[in-house]
Amino acid sequence: MVLKPDNTRNTEPDTQPGALVWLRGETPLRLRDFAYATAIVSAATVLGYFWVLHLWPSKIAMLFLAAVLLTGYLVGMWPAIAAALLAFLSYNYFFEEPPYTLTIDAEDVFALTTFLIGALLVGGLTGRLSDHARRLKRALAEMTSLFEASRDLSTTVDAESAAERVVRHLEANGCEAVVWMMEDGKPTLSAASEAIPQGFVADCASRLAAHVAHDEVAPGHMLMRLSSGARLVGAVALWPAYRRGLPDPRWTRALLDLAAVAIDRARLIAEIAATRIVAAKEGLRTALLSSLSHDLRTPLSTILASATSLLEYDEKFDVATRRDLLAAIQEESERLNRYLANLLEMTRLESGALQVRRALIDPREAMAGALQRLERKLGGRHVERRFAAPCAPIDVDPMLIEQALMNIIENAVAHAPAPATVTASVQVHGARVCLSVEDGGTGIPAADLPHVFDKFFRGGSDRKRGPGVGLGLAVTRGLVEAFGGSVRALSPVREGGGTRIEIDLPAHGATEAKQ
Repeated sequence: MVLKPDNTRNTEPDTQPGALVWLRGETPLRLRDFAYATAIVSAATVLGYFWVLHLWPSKIAMLFLAAVLLTGYLVGMWPAIAAALLAFLSYNYFFEEPPYTLTIDAEDVFALTTFLIGALLVGGLTGRLSDHARRLKRALAEMTSLFEASRDLSTTVDAESAAERVVRHLEANGCEAVVWMMEDGKPTLSAASEAIPQGFVADCASRLAAHVAHDEVAPGHMLMRLSSGARLVGAVALWPAYRRGLPDPRWTRALLDLAAVAIDRARLIAEIAATRIVAAKEGLRTALLSSLSHDLRTPLSTILASATSLLEYDEKFDVATRRDLLAAIQEESERLNRYLANLLEMTRLESGALQVRRALIDPREAMAGALQRLERKLGGRHVERRFAAPCAPIDVDPMLIEQALMNIIENAVAHAPAPATVTASVQVHGARVCLSVEDGGTGIPAADLPHVFDKFFRGGSDRKRGPGVGLGLAVTRGLVEAFGGSVRALSPVREGGGTRIEIDLPAHGATEAKQ
């Protein structure tokens, strides 16, 4: 594939700001450098003829040596050697007897020969040192550009961004480029310079697959592989944006190796992220199935056993026994209903289908209603109520806020021993209303505290043995956030134990709260 620059594109001079001068084995010979050498020697001739010859005629040779020295310093060794020859001819033609001829008197042969040798030595050595200094400067510029590219590419997190940065670095150094990613052996355009005609890019892509077996370097273009180890990750086509020519293939290869590593790393990061998402989904699915198989089966077993006993042995049971069995059926049915309600609400929260019917309610009534509905669940636990009076109303969905409160009350009951006290509190703090439930249990370990509102999280050790599918607090957080509030867990809260779940909601001060 032969890549040619667009002839309609504007060209820029070699002194384009910020452009890198490419490092090569030797400094390239350019006609303009020899033109500079001719101009310097001509200037020395004019200066010597009209000025130095009349003031210091013996210094003419030194003037030409200075011109050769200046040429070597400015434009290199070979132009300096050419300047030495020109200086020798000019010195002989204008300043040696007979003037305006190139003939040399026998007595001046030694002097002119010495001058020529000295000029060649001065020009050659000065030019050689100058060329070496320029090569070192170019090498430093290349190393600097590679370092900057390495630092830039090391921060990329996706392959497309890495491709765009490679194009940007090539453009900054005088190239226009197209980058393709290889997907299943087929090239996919990833990034390109803006000045590239779309038809040209399409033509390159159609012929690319046959040319990526090895790098192709030609005076007018480069087609180079992007490979990380044995993996071919892409290909790059580039050509000069200005007259200067293409960069050194060694510098280009080093940059593209950095790019290939960055692209390969970005792809691996994406694969790892995708694998983690799949693993997380699988973990959630496993947790849900495990919870359903255990926690939902328990109330169903109780309901089934109680109902079967009533059907088969109803006449043998006394009134108290039948009432206990019916109470067990009712309690387990309510428990099962709450599990299913939490699953349904979590599905609605995640899908954005939750319907909120707001109304101004007294937060104390919401807390009292939740406690009443869980009265049998509280068992022998003492409930301490700390309700502020008066209390500002809150703008929430009455049924959903009660469900959120029931979830945190049930969590307190599940993790507090029967004699423990459960404290339900409703307090006003400025423009906020805080509803909290505190238990007297062992508390939540510090490592588990940041995760108590995660789906299916049930904590470690004794908390895992408690009832529930690990959705109650996650649903509570989703519901509270839907009302514009927040929820948090604090532990320990008393004598090294206990947990308090606090719901913080905005107070609505425009309407009187119910007393």
